[in-house]
Amino acid sequence: MKITASELAKIVSGEVAGNNEEIITGANGLAEAGNGDISFLGNPKYAQAAQATNASVIFVANDTDISRFTNKTLIKVKNPQYAFSAVLAIIDKERLASIENKIHSSASISEKAAVGKDVYIGQNAVIEDGAYIGDGTKLFPNVYIGKNSKVGKNCIIYPNVVIRENVTLGDRVILQPSVVIGGDGFGFASVDGVNHKIPQIGRVEIGDDVEIGAHTTVDRAAVDVTKIGKGTKIDNLVQIAHNVQIGENCIVVAHTGIAGSTKIGNNVTVGAQVGIAGHLKIGNNVTISSQSGVGGDLHDGEIVGGNPLAELKQSIKIRATMRKLPEMYKDIRKIKEKLEIKE
Repeated sequence: MKITASELAKIVSGEVAGNNEEIITGANGLAEAGNGDISFLGNPKYAQAAQATNASVIFVANDTDISRFTNKTLIKVKNPQYAFSAVLAIIDKERLASIENKIHSSASISEKAAVGKDVYIGQNAVIEDGAYIGDGTKLFPNVYIGKNSKVGKNCIIYPNVVIRENVTLGDRVILQPSVVIGGDGFGFASVDGVNHKIPQIGRVEIGDDVEIGAHTTVDRAAVDVTKIGKGTKIDNLVQIAHNVQIGENCIVVAHTGIAGSTKIGNNVTVGAQVGIAGHLKIGNNVTISSQSGVGGDLHDGEIVGGNPLAELKQSIKIRATMRKLPEMYKDIRKIKEKLEIKE
């Protein structure tokens, strides 16, 4: 990347205070930035660090008192962190653009598969019969695409991802390393003490602009479909079971497990290490705090936490009270002794 402060200001709808022609070639945090880097001041409490940084340019909020910054070029914007993310997007786009659109000689591509234009397919990738790879998509080394699976346009599939048969990915989907899409759901029938496997013959559908973090698994449906709506972002090490349906623009944070056939609405936020039981209905705009256990349906707009689950403010009070239980127990014993109440 090589861009002037004034050119960047146009991209982020900002205003330059300082040298319009300052050259930006990289991005870094305030403490780590050096000559040519851009950084950002997202919180006023880090103003001193911003004044001391070696960054050539700093994003600051529109209402920042810039008189405190001497000999520094600033770009005033509505949201400094969001503007900084736009710079990172430029750098990342250049990184991906530097990858030559070619198919490596070691890749195994079925004659019955279809591959679009301007596609990169890395070493040892495997594409089975009936699979389709959309224009502009990048498949990194050791990716597996199963029979009759469809990968949309401009997707990024990082190394060691497994996409089994009958999976459909929309456009601009990003799968981080070692994601598994379409593995068998956990379905067994116990007869006379013996667990018998229930074949998982359904499929998976993933919408446009979904991103899924490393080592996350999305199981295929037993029958019908496991579905993830467009714009949803899923962190690392998440387990999504068979026949789960997640709506649009949701956030699911690491170490969460969602059991089979649960349906989650749109714009839902699920914190880290949440367990959600099966066959539930979670409404739209719900927030579930970290380390919660969800055992029942949740209505639109609920904000909950804890295990057992409660309204979030109530859950915080319960957990705060639990820390006082040893002291409360001692007090109760003293009261019982005074009243001569036997255990």
